[in-house]
Amino acid sequence: MSSRIKEIKQALMPSELALLELVRELVPEGRRNGKIWSAKSPVRQDKNAGSFVVWLTGPARGSFKDYADGTVKGDLIDLVCLSKRLSRTEALAWAEDRLGWRHMSPEEKEKLRRQVKKKAKQQNAQEEKRRKDRIRRALRWWHSGLAVEGTLIERYLESRAIPLSRLQGRLNFCRFLPAQEYWMDAVYENGIKVQRGPEYPAMMSRMSAPDGSLQALHFTFLAADGSGKAPVEKPKLMWPETAGSMIWISQGESKSGGPDTYRGPVVVGEGIEDAGSSALANPEIRHAAAGSLPNLLHLPDFPWLTGYILLKDNDWGKPQAQEQFNRAVERLAATGKPVIEVSSTKGKDFNDQLRGVE
Repeated sequence: MSSRIKEIKQALMPSELALLELVRELVPEGRRNGKIWSAKSPVRQDKNAGSFVVWLTGPARGSFKDYADGTVKGDLIDLVCLSKRLSRTEALAWAEDRLGWRHMSPEEKEKLRRQVKKKAKQQNAQEEKRRKDRIRRALRWWHSGLAVEGTLIERYLESRAIPLSRLQGRLNFCRFLPAQEYWMDAVYENGIKVQRGPEYPAMMSRMSAPDGSLQALHFTFLAADGSGKAPVEKPKLMWPETAGSMIWISQGESKSGGPDTYRGPVVVGEGIEDAGSSALANPEIRHAAAGSLPNLLHLPDFPWLTGYILLKDNDWGKPQAQEQFNRAVERLAATGKPVIEVSSTKGKDFNDQLRGVE
């Protein structure tokens, strides 16, 4: 990245509020949801906001991605191009006009550059502090959860034909929250939450970083009686940053004994239910869930890992989803370890097959 482009991007977002105001202008049909701006796509017919997101905080701030079309993504300058229908050169000129740079003297520009660099350094330090604070909050959240035995989690997983009593080598991957806010339905005004979202029981699952530390949490919001998922648009949410983390479902058998001496492949499914279904049938193999299809692109490698078995859903009809999966396979194959793709013969995944869903 040229120093000019970097300086312009930094100057356009000197603060979170400034970035939010700019994003609202560029992609107006949306709303804030935590660290992202979720909006209707500015380049295709989009009935509802959701798949087009712009990051407002963190290392990716100012970047955007359309999850319905994996080719539509970029940085803040690309977002200007998209919104204003400009070339990248024209977008940079637009940004300099907005900042007032085009009419500044060389001395004024140099002074402003120093200010921008100082502000960017401060902002990066603030973002790192915020990242650590969020992980600490996630850890407190995790410890607030209840053991799953005798809770609605058991009933929910039994409804998915995954009785915990039959899950051999099960790891402590989830805890129960009797009443968890569904924050996606919270009401915000000018970026401030004015009304909490409704509460539902939830299965809270631990998403571990490659070093084993807690990195994020995965929430499955449940119906009041645990017979299924909660009646919300997206009953599964993750927080705060999930890239590279995994939900370890089962340990797998170690021929040399001991829980930390496993050497073999890992079976990875997109969802907990899919991975759990496979773990029932293959208890000797270690199992994990990625939590989402995009996170398959960030699966870590480990010295003990001898290969990957990826559970591929049958309902990925969109070419973007297939392309994401193919990229994940290519990335893992680059480790030099074997990668095997497996799909169920019935239903959309192995949990459907386990339950007899066509």
